[in-house]
Amino acid sequence: MTDLFLIWRLAKRELRGGLAGFRIFIACLAVGVGAIAAVGTVNQTVVDGLRGDGRALLGGDVDLRLLHRPMSPVQLDYLATNAERVSQTVEMRAMARRADGQGRRALIELKAVDAVYPLVDAVRLAPDLPLDEALARRDGVWGAVAESNLLDRLGADVGDRLQVGDAMVEVRARIVREPDRVASVLNFGPRVMVTSGALAATRLIQPGSLIRYHARATLPPGVDVKSWIEDLNTAFPTAGWRVRDTSGAAPGIARFIDRLTLYLTFVGLTALLVGGIGVGNAVKSYLDSKTATVATLKCLGAPGRLIFRMYMLQILALSAIGIGIGLLLGVVVPLAALSMAGDALPFRVVPAVYGAPLALAAAFGVLVSLTFALWPLARARDVAAGSLFRDVVAPVRGRRRALDVTVTVLGVAALAALTIATAADRWFAVWFV
Repeated sequence: MTDLFLIWRLAKRELRGGLAGFRIFIACLAVGVGAIAAVGTVNQTVVDGLRGDGRALLGGDVDLRLLHRPMSPVQLDYLATNAERVSQTVEMRAMARRADGQGRRALIELKAVDAVYPLVDAVRLAPDLPLDEALARRDGVWGAVAESNLLDRLGADVGDRLQVGDAMVEVRARIVREPDRVASVLNFGPRVMVTSGALAATRLIQPGSLIRYHARATLPPGVDVKSWIEDLNTAFPTAGWRVRDTSGAAPGIARFIDRLTLYLTFVGLTALLVGGIGVGNAVKSYLDSKTATVATLKCLGAPGRLIFRMYMLQILALSAIGIGIGLLLGVVVPLAALSMAGDALPFRVVPAVYGAPLALAAAFGVLVSLTFALWPLARARDVAAGSLFRDVVAPVRGRRRALDVTVTVLGVAALAALTIATAADRWFAVWFV
């Protein structure tokens, strides 16, 4: 305990001189730790947002998709019997142009909906109309709603008519929000929404057309979704449909976020490792400036372990400052960015502080600072006092202890293991290491 008090008293006196020589040390840790923490916070926030809005993003509790062919009456009867509500939609790509022949044609994502669509949430339109009213047939012309970028591209506006296939539809509103739009993995054009009757009038359903038939269902309260899907597949083992529940409501976005998180985490880790060189150089430069102090302490009888522990305690204290700044940046920057994003995201985001990504970033920061600081600290511990005084004109070159080499190797191994263990793609992480 006496040694500990002495080490703390000496370290505290050394730190009274300020942070001169350690600004790069702190900056390197803050940038690397902040990058890793920020990426992890954004990833966790988006994942939680997708989970929280999974039902609205999917359009129900379960989504069944068939390509090229609609569901059979037997399958629809099964869904009607075992689900609370069922909605059918048809999606395909088509070309649209202004009915007056002016302007150019544009590729669209055509979606035909039934009377009960959407099962969850609501379609927001501008002007604010009920969806069934906007899509109703008036004076022999079917209604449609379209995304603003399509109307801008065609030079059209609400009230104009578009030619889609053999049918002429009147645009009655712009789509502000389509709740299950994000569930589509690929979107090749702006959305145009019509009724099933209008789709039949287009005569676009032809052999060879790429058509996606969706049946979305909401389940009675208390029904386990996984068990319901198992029963469905048992009843129709050769149906050939793709089944998704709310846990996979937006697989495209989830995969994109996972990949982006993986790459950006590696970018942050690269910055932190490069900063580790700055950490090592900063510690070496600092100890070089303290050569007279270290040599004097040794001449007064201070053992090498006391020198090592005194400066290691200083390194840990300064590392805590750098890591703390990095963690603060890793929380504030993502939360500010996500708050400003607001309605631009297709799902609700609730900014929060997540412990796991912050702990991971802090662990990387501690490992980097200790691993890169050990080598110069070990040198100051082992070099004799007289050699330290002569070090400016005759640098000392000595062999390192086996224990120091082992601990350094273990630090590098711990960094590699933590990188691989926490990566979404382990093989890519191995390659990175």
